[in-house]
Amino acid sequence: MTYEIGARVLDYEILAILGAGGMGKVYKVRNLISDRIEAMKVLLPNLEDNPDLADRFTREIKLQASLSHRNIASLHTALHHENQLLMVMEYVEGMTLDALIKSGPLRIEECVDYFSQVLDALAYAHAKGVIHRDLKPANMMLMPDGTIKLLDFGIAKLAADRSLTRTGFIVGSLPYMSPEQIQGMEVDARSDIYSLGICLYEAVTGKQPFRADSEYSLMKMHLHDAPAPPAQVMPDVPPSLNEIILTAVAKEPSQRFQSAESMRTALGSMHGGPAQTVPGAAFTAPPPVPAPKQFSNRGLYMTIGSLLTLVVLILAATQAPKFFATRAAEEKPTAPVSDPAPAPAPAESKPAEPPADPTPQPPAQSAPAAETAPSAVPELAVKKTGGKPQTESKPAPVAPRQQPVQQSAPTPAAPPPPPQNPPSQPAQESPKNTAQLQEMREQLILLGTRAGAAKSSIDRLRQEQARQGLGLRGDITAAVQRMEYYLDEAEAALKRGDAAAARKYLDSGEREVSKVETFLGR
Repeated sequence: MTYEIGARVLDYEILAILGAGGMGKVYKVRNLISDRIEAMKVLLPNLEDNPDLADRFTREIKLQASLSHRNIASLHTALHHENQLLMVMEYVEGMTLDALIKSGPLRIEECVDYFSQVLDALAYAHAKGVIHRDLKPANMMLMPDGTIKLLDFGIAKLAADRSLTRTGFIVGSLPYMSPEQIQGMEVDARSDIYSLGICLYEAVTGKQPFRADSEYSLMKMHLHDAPAPPAQVMPDVPPSLNEIILTAVAKEPSQRFQSAESMRTALGSMHGGPAQTVPGAAFTAPPPVPAPKQFSNRGLYMTIGSLLTLVVLILAATQAPKFFATRAAEEKPTAPVSDPAPAPAPAESKPAEPPADPTPQPPAQSAPAAETAPSAVPELAVKKTGGKPQTESKPAPVAPRQQPVQQSAPTPAAPPPPPQNPPSQPAQESPKNTAQLQEMREQLILLGTRAGAAKSSIDRLRQEQARQGLGLRGDITAAVQRMEYYLDEAEAALKRGDAAAARKYLDSGEREVSKVETFLGR
């Protein structure tokens, strides 16, 4: 349900629309009793038609209501209205990190400060048993005083759960989803660590590590591709921060930071320790420590340094002329070496003249040859030897052999008509099958999720068998390869609007995925 500005919902007046997501719309409202400005989130599903979903929402709301942290937007109350669930939350004024990043990468100091605050909030929530599951820059609000507020706690967990059966809920957050979340596995705090690592990567470089033109391709990247190191994308990234980000986005949860607190400590070590991270103040400098009074040693070091500098200057003054003189002497022989370079060329061309023709005066014969073939023969019969043009004695037999070569040159220009007309015909039919193509795209996403989970299980099984000196069955290995091939071809067919080919590859991919799942006992 959508409310108009100025409308009244229970004791709240709608002032503005703040945003919309996969699970609801958020409005800026004013409480007509307390006159307080708040944020109201209206959940989209009709809860009367789905009582189980209503119960799950209620449990998540109770979890979020138990969170009280300076970096988490507070939940004020929740209520039912016209078969919908309304959440009244703290109104956070500011700008999201997503809006900031769109204008360019953030400074390293800002990134460390902002994400240290987010990690504070995550460490607190994880200790309460709450996993966010929808971390992204759009859910991180920067307030005017420099405080970061983390939004949408708890509800994102339900969106992730439902994404396994309804693809519409994974579109918005898919660029930040962890591999285990995409596969539908049980997730823990380390899933939030992965998502936050993707966010930090984007904040530092201004770019997401994985970008693709389809959801299926993006899922495959999260599952199998390693991102380019941030230091390669943005050379100003310090090596320590580069390693922190790469650790956070490791594919295997066991290779990431095991807690938000450990990642916050790693970030804090970049500027003197985690205790200095203060919300709203980037890199608060520690109080100055008085230097030890060792003036005698300092003066001694300065004296030694001055002497060493003087010695270096003296050596430079005395040895530099010798060095340049030596270089000049070495460079002199190199100049004559380049002069004789043209000399060998004439020497080699002269011995080539006698075997070409015993007659020493061919110029009289070159004129009629030029008349018979004015366009091709002169280029073939004339050579430059020592700067003087010299013609060969027998151009006549050469010209007939070279003419077919020149006539064959137009032949490559003949095939320019592109053989791409037949494939373009399915693309012309795509507008008629829009609904069918969209349905198959959704099937590809779901099938890709199953395929990714199956391949990960196969990879783990292959590693375990390799440690025991065993190998995976050949038919299963071939099935995995065919599975990936069919899904890739289905995606390509959908891109060009070929519904028939897409259906064929989807059906073939379904058979291979089912075969692998049966082998895994699923």
